[in-house]
Amino acid sequence: MNGPVTIVRKRYRSRQQGETVYPLDAVLDLPRSEVTPGLARRALHLGTQMSFVALQVELFEQHGVRVSDSTLDRLMQTVGGVANRDRREQVAQLAALPPGVAREELLRVEEVEEVPQRLYISCDGVMYPTRYREVDSVHCDRRRIQYQEMKTGTVFWQDRQEHWHKRVIYGRESSEQFGLALWRLAGRCGMLVAREVLFISDGGVWCSTVYEKYFRDATRILDWFHLSEHVWKAGREFHPHDDAAMRRWVATCLNILESSSGRGLLRHLQTQRAAIENESDAAAKPLDALIGYLEPRAAITDYVAYRAAGYIIGSGMQESTCKQLVSGRLKGSGRQWSESGALAMTALIAHRLNGSWNRFWATRPQQRAA
Repeated sequence: MNGPVTIVRKRYRSRQQGETVYPLDAVLDLPRSEVTPGLARRALHLGTQMSFVALQVELFEQHGVRVSDSTLDRLMQTVGGVANRDRREQVAQLAALPPGVAREELLRVEEVEEVPQRLYISCDGVMYPTRYREVDSVHCDRRRIQYQEMKTGTVFWQDRQEHWHKRVIYGRESSEQFGLALWRLAGRCGMLVAREVLFISDGGVWCSTVYEKYFRDATRILDWFHLSEHVWKAGREFHPHDDAAMRRWVATCLNILESSSGRGLLRHLQTQRAAIENESDAAAKPLDALIGYLEPRAAITDYVAYRAAGYIIGSGMQESTCKQLVSGRLKGSGRQWSESGALAMTALIAHRLNGSWNRFWATRPQQRAA
């Protein structure tokens, strides 16, 4: 990292197997790679925050080292692949045990210095562009980029000095497998001993599956802003040609939601729906859609009680995780990802965000990949 260093190494080649061996590499703990651990560690830390094109410039400016795009990609796939494999093995170890005491005994509170009094858990998905193509439904002679969903989860809390902390997780597996990974992370952050545990998310099906499977004892909150988006959507459809009337309608609904929670808004919508019973389907359709969304979720929209208890009711921390973990690096002009590449890069970003970067590199990932 501080200039050219020349090392003379003896090389031996096996006549039987044809394998080339450098004995000094084992003494110096060098991986079978084009990049030394010191450079790899620094390059990939920067690579989780910028494109490989920009990274090549930075490496030359800072260290006088030229590393090709293909070498950086192989390095990312190799080291990030080890990080992703570690995550899968940790979850598989839990999955092999029966739910309950056996799994809980395997957990250790390792991610926090002090046990949180109030622990929040959240999850969401974010789409990213892949290298794969599918037939365009409009222009059948064209093929468009396929997008895939990366599941993301966040565990966050406030310490006694009122500083916020968070840990993140990611995955492309099923809701049940991802939920177990999120449960493991929450347990390592003190979920099993925290005084209060809250689960906040949008109303998505897979988020509900994660909650029902692993976090039934937590207080569930439907993200205020997600419900507000549904109110705005209904308002635009209910008053498609009158912007002022639309805004008044939305403001009324949100005021009721704030003062009377979801059940109060549901009663208001049902009353309004009954008043237009004989009107056109165009007028009734947006109300029916909003009622249909809110009614089965009314029990998790008690915002008056949540605010009185001092709970967070928006998933802003989770939204920032989606941007930091996926959108900021995987999305962008010209960026397309293979399945293994997306998982490898996200695994490295997760280590950086979680503050476990040094701990991960202490496990010698380049050597373990050999």
